[in-house]
Amino acid sequence: MQTKRHTIPMLLVVALLLALSSSIAKADLYVLDEVPAYNWYHGCGPTAAGSIIGYWDLLGYPNLFDASGWDDVRLTTNVQDQISSPAHNAKYDPDPDVSALPVPPMTSIADWFQTSVNQPYGWSYQSRADDAFEGYANYRGYEFDSFDESWGAFTWADLVNEIDAGNPMMFLVDSNGDGGTDHFVPVFGYDDRGNDGLWYGIYDTWSEEETIRWEMFRGMSGSWDWGVAYATYVHPVPVPAAVLLGILGLGAVGIKLRKFA
Repeated sequence: MQTKRHTIPMLLVVALLLALSSSIAKADLYVLDEVPAYNWYHGCGPTAAGSIIGYWDLLGYPNLFDASGWDDVRLTTNVQDQISSPAHNAKYDPDPDVSALPVPPMTSIADWFQTSVNQPYGWSYQSRADDAFEGYANYRGYEFDSFDESWGAFTWADLVNEIDAGNPMMFLVDSNGDGGTDHFVPVFGYDDRGNDGLWYGIYDTWSEEETIRWEMFRGMSGSWDWGVAYATYVHPVPVPAAVLLGILGLGAVGIKLRKFA
C-alpha cells in the first residue's frame, strides 16, 4: 500500500522562511560582519568605498579585487592598487598634479572618484561618489547602481532598511564638528539605544583592526562631531544568490548579522 505524501510548494517554504527571518532578525540585525576595515590609503573616499567594494567581492563578486577570500581581501596591502593605483599616486601624491606625468588610466577607485585631482591631496568630491562605485565596478566586469541623498532626505528608516537588506553604505561626515564635511566612512551597522539615541556603526579608516566605531545618527552642527551630511547607496545588479541565501538563513555563505554589544 502506498502512503500519500503531502508536500509544501518550495515558493511557500521560501516565503515562510523569509517572514520568519524578518521577524527574528529585526531585533538583532545591527552589523554586517563581512565588511573589511582598510587603513587610509591615498584618500578617505577611495578607502571607504574600498571597504564596501571588498564586502561585495566576498559576497558574490570575486573579480572586484585582485585578492581571494577573507584573509586576502581584509588587508589593505593586498588591495591598495585597486583603491588607488601606482600611476594615480605618482601623479597626485604629494603634489596636486605632477604636470610631467600623463593622466593615469582609469584602473582604481581613486581614478573614478577623482581623488586629489584639482583639490588638496587625499580629498574627493561627493559628486563623484556614484562614479567611483559604478565606474570601478563596470571596469571590473560588473554592474552596480549608486546614488546619493543629503541629510533630511536620508532618514534613520533608510539606514535600517539598507543594513537589513545587506547593503553597506558610505557617509560623508563632519568628523571634527567644525560645520564642514571632511571625511568619508563605510557604514554597516545601526543601533537604536532608546533614550540614549540612534547610533550608526562605521570604520573610521584610520586603522585596520576591524573594530567598529559607533557615532550618534544626526546631521552636521558646529556643536558636535561626526554629523552626517550625505549618504551614498550602493547596490549590485543583480543581488548575488549568496546574499539572498544569507538573508533567508539558508546558506553557510552569506551575510552574518549580529548585535554589537
